Amino acid sequence: MAKSTILHIGAQKEILSKRQKEFNRLTKKIEQLEKTLLEFRGGKDELFNRINKEMNPIHGQINSLKAEIIRSMDRIFSDKIFKKNDKKKLSYLITDVSFKLIDEDGFEDLKPIFNRHNDIDFDTVNAEIEKEAAQMAKGMASQFGMHFDDEDVSTKEKFQEKMFEKLLEMDEQLEEQERIKEEHKAQKPKTKKQLEKEEKQKHEEQRLTKSVRAIYMDLVKAFHPDREQDESEKLRKTEVMQRVTQAYNDNNLMALLKLQMELDRIDQEHLEKLADEQLIYYNKILKQQADELEYEKFYIVEDLASWCDMYPFEITTIETVMLKFNKEVRKLKSDFKKLKNEAVLWNNPLEAKELLKIYQIPKDDNYDFF
Repeated sequence: MAKSTILHIGAQKEILSKRQKEFNRLTKKIEQLEKTLLEFRGGKDELFNRINKEMNPIHGQINSLKAEIIRSMDRIFSDKIFKKNDKKKLSYLITDVSFKLIDEDGFEDLKPIFNRHNDIDFDTVNAEIEKEAAQMAKGMASQFGMHFDDEDVSTKEKFQEKMFEKLLEMDEQLEEQERIKEEHKAQKPKTKKQLEKEEKQKHEEQRLTKSVRAIYMDLVKAFHPDREQDESEKLRKTEVMQRVTQAYNDNNLMALLKLQMELDRIDQEHLEKLADEQLIYYNKILKQQADELEYEKFYIVEDLASWCDMYPFEITTIETVMLKFNKEVRKLKSDFKKLKNEAVLWNNPLEAKELLKIYQIPKDDNYDFF
């Protein structure tokens, strides 16, 4: 039977101290976070692969079909069946849909079609949009004390480049301010209270480091492979030491304690007898570890939410993400099927005229005809 490596104080004690309870709470939290992160890391990789394999190809098919419809609209545009209002609607649809296809999806061959149906050519419109976006960003940046010349924001790319330069400049200024501040502090004589505080912090850091290093050295002494003669045992100890070294480099107290139990260096009784003074330092390290795992979980959830158009609070398990993804893929497939049927109609002027009857040019840009 595999040896249990669950870290928990209480198997032989009915009454636990405050620090023992805190140790149990932290080890349980880390166990849960590690399990969740293992699922989230794997789920994130799986989701990314599925987006590339399942979702992106459908988006590509839909965009290609939209481009085909734009070409059909352009071909039938001159048909006598279309009145002035019909042609106005057709021109609006052609320019509205083709702009995104050209700008974001690389359908450069649609530019001449766009230009035929718009008073201003694509490149001029795109340049104006980029300039407006850059000017708006310039206004927002000024609220944070960053100022740009008009030449710096003539295009989105120029603005982004200048913005990056400004941020680097601000970082350098902050670093310089901190350096001057630290130099000023160093020149001032420290009070007795400050010296005592620094000494206490130094002592705390030494104790925390010593707590982790003591476990590490115990495992190194027992499992270092250099003096091992038996080749199979040497190989086993080499693998053990890789795990030990990794845990130590990560300052992972939890993993080191688990390794001690797994490798019979400590047992449950050892945990029960840990002194409260030792638990003070163990708990501080475990708290840091739990916080780091929480931060990692937060950033993974943020990524998953942005990829799946979900709110972070909606993501409780990786299954919720996959359910949403599966739903989106089904919807995309359904949209593609409908669009494929519609594409046939746009080849026929009579059918196209019927479609245009139910269409009204929107007053805003939030309406999608197809």
